[in-house]
Amino acid sequence: MRGSAMVPDLQDLVDDAARITEMAVTLEDREFNLVAFCSHQSVADEVRRDSILTRRSTSQVRRYYESFGIARADGPVHIPADPERHLFGRVCVPVRWQSVTYGYLWLVEDHAVDPAVLPELLDLANRAGMELARHSRLRDDLGWKVGELLSTYPETRATAAREIAESWARTEATPVAVVVLRSVGGEQAPVPVNAWRLPRTVLVGTAELGSTFIVPLGAAEDLAQARAVARAALAALRGTASDEPVVAGIGGPVGTLAEARDSWLQARIAARVGAYEPGASGPLEWPDLGVYRLLGVAADPRLRQAVTRPGIERLLREGGDELVRTALTYLDEAGSAQRAAQALGIHRQTLYHRLERIEKLTGLDLDSGRDRLGLHLALTLLPRLD
Repeated sequence: MRGSAMVPDLQDLVDDAARITEMAVTLEDREFNLVAFCSHQSVADEVRRDSILTRRSTSQVRRYYESFGIARADGPVHIPADPERHLFGRVCVPVRWQSVTYGYLWLVEDHAVDPAVLPELLDLANRAGMELARHSRLRDDLGWKVGELLSTYPETRATAAREIAESWARTEATPVAVVVLRSVGGEQAPVPVNAWRLPRTVLVGTAELGSTFIVPLGAAEDLAQARAVARAALAALRGTASDEPVVAGIGGPVGTLAEARDSWLQARIAARVGAYEPGASGPLEWPDLGVYRLLGVAADPRLRQAVTRPGIERLLREGGDELVRTALTYLDEAGSAQRAAQALGIHRQTLYHRLERIEKLTGLDLDSGRDRLGLHLALTLLPRLD
């Protein structure tokens, strides 16, 4: 069975290793992200199955493997079976290039490695090390340039776009859209993703931009490729050690690589809204955000100052969840008492009583379209301001 790796040359090396050893083989990078795999008829253990399903090894498995000194080893290391960890015995062949470890070739032991094939196996590991080093350097170089591409300075962005295009499989004039990941808890630290799960043409940010992906589009206004990358990035996080739910935001399409910053700012807002809408199906997209686009027009303190007023603050402070929910539902239903009462599951007279209390607390007239608009904007946007 051939793995669905994004790097055909590395997949071929794994296939060759499986062929000469007649063993189940997996290639992981130095962060234990799955790069490629190939299995035969041998029985796989839970650790291998989980690695293939989640595209990475868990932190617990990683610590156990590293306790055998694999990061510093020059040759194959035997990892004994461990029934408590549901782990079969395996051989780890460090994948190195110029004395630097770039990954690990894993062979699940249902029989011993034939010494006669060891030279060929080590040669395959060396070739894999060279390929991983090349891909790692290229991705790192492009990743750092992503930061310059998203700079506030137009000249810096233009220069970065030209430099990226020199080693990118696309031209500067390629339409792109940006995908941003954010945890539901509001944490804005980078969300690590197994980049081997993504197409090689996707530009992946590094450092604080590690949750940013610049995606070349198939057509100028078609976000299908960005949606596919967002789904793949979210899928790559399933089964990892992090318990924090993560959402994706997709910026609008832009016509050139140098314009990626515009899409990035939009994607950040979409992800920010998504962090408050964890039940939403799929990534949130800038073109579909509606009134939430206002989150991008000003800094939070200024936006908060613009949409709030003393009466609304009083409602939020003293009205409790029941009155706030009632006001928002009534406004969402365009002032229809019948639909609002049905949505809230209350009698219409109860609704009227609550609306009177809302008017008293806020000093607003809910028969006034302007007052309703101001209250609706405030109740919609204020909970989403950091």
